[in-house]
Amino acid sequence: MFLRGASSALGAIQEKSMAMDDPSLLSCIDSDGRVDISKFLQRRRAEDESFDELLSLLDLEVSDSSPDDVEEDVGDDGTPVKKRRKKRHILARRTEDGELEAIPPTESTWYLQYIITPQVEDSAFLKKFRRRFRLPYSSFLQLVEDAKEGNWFPRWMGKDAAGKDSSPLELLILGALRYLGRGWTFDDLEECTGISEEVHRVFFHKFIEVGSTILYDKYVQTPVTIQDIETHMKEFEMAGMPGAPGSSDATHIIHEMCAHRLQRHHKGGKTKYATRSYNMTVNHRRRILGTTRGHPGSWNDKTIVLFDTFIRRIKFGEILDDYTFEVSKKLIKAFGLS
Repeated sequence: MFLRGASSALGAIQEKSMAMDDPSLLSCIDSDGRVDISKFLQRRRAEDESFDELLSLLDLEVSDSSPDDVEEDVGDDGTPVKKRRKKRHILARRTEDGELEAIPPTESTWYLQYIITPQVEDSAFLKKFRRRFRLPYSSFLQLVEDAKEGNWFPRWMGKDAAGKDSSPLELLILGALRYLGRGWTFDDLEECTGISEEVHRVFFHKFIEVGSTILYDKYVQTPVTIQDIETHMKEFEMAGMPGAPGSSDATHIIHEMCAHRLQRHHKGGKTKYATRSYNMTVNHRRRILGTTRGHPGSWNDKTIVLFDTFIRRIKFGEILDDYTFEVSKKLIKAFGLS
């Protein structure tokens, strides 16, 4: 009731002010109680001779027409067309006429160096690529091919609403690999690819999802038969430990930007930083045989191993229970086995 009365009073004051050509701010308020920006700027221009100079310094323009006189963009069928925000130039150059034009991602440094003209015959190039992106160049090409064939990233495989081609998938994958391998920021990736940091950020979350599902199932093959596990035992047999399929331990990864309320649960004795811990089993050829999901860094190895499906299945005889091997006499004596 009070608001309704206040609105009516405000409308009456405004009508009286306009009737008297009152230059006060009340003349810039509409019937809904909102400030009409166009009327306010016109009022400022009328009373201040230096207002045009101020607008030029601020690079602003004020139209003398009212908002009702502004024409809307319409399509061929006469329906209004939503205006798209002018796209900013991430990488740009000057033309001969002095105009600023955008440099597309397909002309960025990374695209020219790693996609258009890769020096695959140069061993130095291949070594640098593996050091920079943490995988061989041939594996990168295979990864891109698999992603396109499997349609892992459908959002970046077509065109946007305006019919413009999406960002090159090769550059987005390279950005995700550099972010993981070197700890770059999305702003660094924008500078090298000509793709905005927001696109890199959104793609990275999808890349992590694909890595933890499709790529994990493809490359992390947990041995469940005798034939599978014997392929990982050669190095352990040479070291005098027959029957050992791999090494298992908890691995801590720093958890940056950890929420303050979770800091206590993610800080353990090995580091002062918040971490996520994974119990991982690997062979001596840098191949992961199995791993758990991430757990708080304050958990010790005895707790985390309870969530390791591979280790628990071996312990309870669900897999590899029928595998037999000879134990060396030194191990029997060392552990007091009979």
